[in-house]
Amino acid sequence: MFRLCLLIFGSIVLIPSASSDGSSPLREILTSGQKYGPDGPWQAVRVSLGSPPQLLDLYPGGTYETIILTQAACNASFDVTCGIGGLFNQTASTSLVTYPISTKGSELDWTLGTMDIRGEADYNLEQLTLSPTSTLGSVTVPNISCLMVNNAATTYADGTTYPLQIGQLALGPSNPGGLRDQNKFSLPSGANLVPGYLWTSGTMGSASYGLHIGSAALNIPLSLWLGGYDESRVIQPVNTLPSHNDFLDNFFIDLVDIGIGVDNGGSPFPYMAKVGLLAEGNSSLNSPLSVNLNPAAPYLYLPRSTCDAIAKELPVSYQPKFGLYFWDVKDPRYHDIVTSPSYLTFAFRASNRQLESLTIKVPFALLNLTLDQPLVDFPTSYFPCQPPQASSTFALGRAFLQAAFIGGSWNEDSGHWYLAQAPGPDIPTTASPLLYAETINGSSTQWSDTWKIHWTPLSDAQSKVIEKSSPSSTVHRISKGAYAGIGIGSAAAIGIATLAFILLWRHRRRSKNFNSFQSTKVKLGLQESVKTDQEIYEAAEPEPKEIYSGKQEQAWEMPHHDRTPELA
Repeated sequence: MFRLCLLIFGSIVLIPSASSDGSSPLREILTSGQKYGPDGPWQAVRVSLGSPPQLLDLYPGGTYETIILTQAACNASFDVTCGIGGLFNQTASTSLVTYPISTKGSELDWTLGTMDIRGEADYNLEQLTLSPTSTLGSVTVPNISCLMVNNAATTYADGTTYPLQIGQLALGPSNPGGLRDQNKFSLPSGANLVPGYLWTSGTMGSASYGLHIGSAALNIPLSLWLGGYDESRVIQPVNTLPSHNDFLDNFFIDLVDIGIGVDNGGSPFPYMAKVGLLAEGNSSLNSPLSVNLNPAAPYLYLPRSTCDAIAKELPVSYQPKFGLYFWDVKDPRYHDIVTSPSYLTFAFRASNRQLESLTIKVPFALLNLTLDQPLVDFPTSYFPCQPPQASSTFALGRAFLQAAFIGGSWNEDSGHWYLAQAPGPDIPTTASPLLYAETINGSSTQWSDTWKIHWTPLSDAQSKVIEKSSPSSTVHRISKGAYAGIGIGSAAAIGIATLAFILLWRHRRRSKNFNSFQSTKVKLGLQESVKTDQEIYEAAEPEPKEIYSGKQEQAWEMPHHDRTPELA
């Protein structure tokens, strides 16, 4: 029995007690503590494969086949980074079950075409042990379905190929009564998947997992639980979507929009918020856009127009060789953007039955990733956005999932999957593992509170906000100085209006008194020769005429007390 489990970075988590036969309703899978690239850094979990066991590090995520790099995967033309997460020696294992089923070329790609991975691989069965180095307990799955890669590389935009460093641990779905692989042909009935076997064997309470891949660069430890999830990695609200039959292995969701925001302090942009970036510059782009949440792929795989629209707001430059954008680290805006509380927003349709959106915020600190050897000669900061390389399937990969929680729960024919905001670096040191239900609850923690220890808000003086309206969908902050100016201007306008009213009132009163005085003099016989203004006007000029509707009308000018008569 065990109650405590040690996480990397020194944190302790509590998990439910195991039963006398070693089973437990949910289990945490430990990370390897290593960082991988060359486009990360990314975290991995540690497993052992075969008998005797061989240690391997794998990226968690994906479905059906677990991807294993064999010793044949790295040919002589590849550099030393090929397979640094471990290479499996097939001939040394006595538990390997081989089958005459193979795949090659583009069919090998396990990323739904987001990456252009080509090569050769065989479908085999092998014994896999999770958390093999833990002194607090491990769990073994026999005859795991594996795709053993004998030769493979990923191709970048300029056609250059690079080796793979690490394989991938499949996390679903369930597998009662056999297994159907991604190419729709059946493997032997004895093949197992990790969550399905642990469920059907009674080792865990459900065929499920909960994953937050975290950030190796910012010391946000990876969290992977089988049979449940860590509630502290789930911030409310939680989006729950059904998955059925052929779609058990693909987590698709409608992306409604992408925007930019700032949580607090000044903004490194000329606005506090901006939306509309998903379809900006592309009138033919339909919204919402169906995207796949894909831990097997590293980048944000979006339309070129969308990547360009986001990049236009950032100090980055496009690099055709890689199809990516490099940060200009010498631009002062770079530092402000990646250290301040600024982020990209991804607005999703909340479920198939509702139109409300769920927004996931991804801080730019997490989108400041690093290319390293063999891609470049020295570490280079880059922004991870590009179109899919070998298909039309748009996806959000590990770059997005650093800031999001995903999970899946299946039974024999159907299941549910979950999406929610994940926390930042300031997370509880004690996990809160829970079993899955049809719907799940998240933590009530405020997301911004989990980032305070990392962010450096900009002051008002550092803010780049332009204080004016914009026809675009932006929201602008008004500074205290602007509010003061508005108040002073309003007071001045009121004062001017009041003065004008007083002058007009005095002017009219004087005019009325003068005309009354003139009339009184005439009545008293003091000024019989004085004519009225109207009589003076009529004597000076001929009467003006205006033609209107066939009828002549006489035009009059209002009497004015200071009019000077014209000489005849």
